[in-house]
Amino acid sequence: MSTSPLHHRISLSQLRLLVALAETGSLQRAADAVHISQPAATKALQQLEQGAGEMLVQRRGIGSVLTPQGEILCRRARLVLAELQDAERELGLWHSGAAGHITIGTLPVSTPHLVPIALSQLLQVAPRITTTVLEGNSEAMFKDLKAGGIDLLVGRFYPGQDEELSTEALYKSVFRLGVRTGHPLTSSPHLEWSDVLAYPWVLPPAGVRTRPALDDMFRRALVSPPKTPVESTSYLVMRSLMFNSNIVCPMPIEVFQDDVKLGLTQLLPFELDLTVPPISVVWLGKRDPSPAARAFIEQLRLVSRGKGP
Repeated sequence: MSTSPLHHRISLSQLRLLVALAETGSLQRAADAVHISQPAATKALQQLEQGAGEMLVQRRGIGSVLTPQGEILCRRARLVLAELQDAERELGLWHSGAAGHITIGTLPVSTPHLVPIALSQLLQVAPRITTTVLEGNSEAMFKDLKAGGIDLLVGRFYPGQDEELSTEALYKSVFRLGVRTGHPLTSSPHLEWSDVLAYPWVLPPAGVRTRPALDDMFRRALVSPPKTPVESTSYLVMRSLMFNSNIVCPMPIEVFQDDVKLGLTQLLPFELDLTVPPISVVWLGKRDPSPAARAFIEQLRLVSRGKGP
């Protein structure tokens, strides 16, 4: 095996072909994706395997799959190509008068309030920064973050829970019970568990980080879980349910904030004893945040000040 550095033995075009092959499962389709002929793709793949000193692809039936060594190189190739794409985008934006672009992943807890407010403030202080915001579940968002598809992820995480990621905790959530204005429970200045459990709740489904904390809270309070006709992490779903029924929604205070100001929602005078991860911003440890990303992180910090207990 050659002792010269790997970047001297392989090319970007070969890495693009490897990523395309991983995504299409076919050398012919990969060749089409990178706009070369199949013979040229076959030759490029052979040269890549020679340069890497490893067998990277195995043929199976009518398709092809990456070997474990191929998966390792492909994962790194995606990051390299993502960095180059970011550089190309930022250079283009710079020449067009903009200052940078950020792709932000957001989990449902940060979508109704934190991320939109931080974005509105960013528009005020850095109007030439453009953003793409994608919402999804934590598993999909973590995958995109590690593949270089998004720059920052905002949601509920413990610092250090993933050694590949850098995590900055922003604040701890205070949970309350939200209901529609005029709900029967809003007429009482003091509520017990028996009062709030007399009505149905909407809870996050199993697998969502807050669900075990809620279940543990019910156990510690020595009460049975509430009736849960609907499970959801979407505040839009919860909001509609609240407005059209007597359902009770346990959520962080800031999620209800705008609707409370508008007089559409009320927070019940009932304390919830929950232990959940803090609201945090996460990025891939091997990719330093760009200046545009750092500017957005600073706005997240400013919005987060004064929140939590």
